[in-house]
Amino acid sequence: MLEGSRDLEAVVRVAVERVTGLGRGVVLGLGSGRTAAAFIKSLAASGGARTVEAVIPTSLQAEAAASENGFRIGSLYNYEDLDIYVDSFDQCSLAGDLVKGMGGALAREKLLMRLARFVLLIGTEEKLAEKLSAPIPLETIPYAAPTLPRLLRGKGWSVRAKISEGKAGPVVTDNGNVLMLVEVGVVDDPPLLERELKMIPGVVEVGVFPNRGYKVIIGMRDGTIREIT
Repeated sequence: MLEGSRDLEAVVRVAVERVTGLGRGVVLGLGSGRTAAAFIKSLAASGGARTVEAVIPTSLQAEAAASENGFRIGSLYNYEDLDIYVDSFDQCSLAGDLVKGMGGALAREKLLMRLARFVLLIGTEEKLAEKLSAPIPLETIPYAAPTLPRLLRGKGWSVRAKISEGKAGPVVTDNGNVLMLVEVGVVDDPPLLERELKMIPGVVEVGVFPNRGYKVIIGMRDGTIREIT
């Protein structure tokens, strides 16, 4: 948990209550990043290892966090469906549309969200916006990465590789793909943008997540929460 962060504490507490309230034998999909790590740590402290049968992680980082906190790691070979998927996001609109995937687990996150019976996404107030406007992550095969600026230039969009903070060069996903960021400005039609970007040759997955019935919990700075469904 991030000490002193009332907004994060509030949403993590809601997520833990939701998972433990499902009873025993839960198959949990786990996102990547600091918020997901705070959630799985808090879930373990609340006795969640007795509730959760297996965790399906989206990355090596998520797998390590779950394993270190006493959870059994499963895979899609063992479990076809997930009871619940818990993750954070990079930006959320008032309509519940999302930008996700800056951490590099983009394609796996979108897959597990589609497989889960229930999706719970948690984040803090500074990630809430009237409309989406953050850079959109693109998981791209390495061969295609140099061509994206030319392919998108006609739309007036700028594209760049997301540079790794821990080493030289671009972020490489757990699938061995390159993470790119495209600046499109304010997004008026998230489903249309998702389709347009997904149609670009070499793009594996797109970090636009139109609201498909997800429950989004926003932790406010005063410690209260706001729900977007």
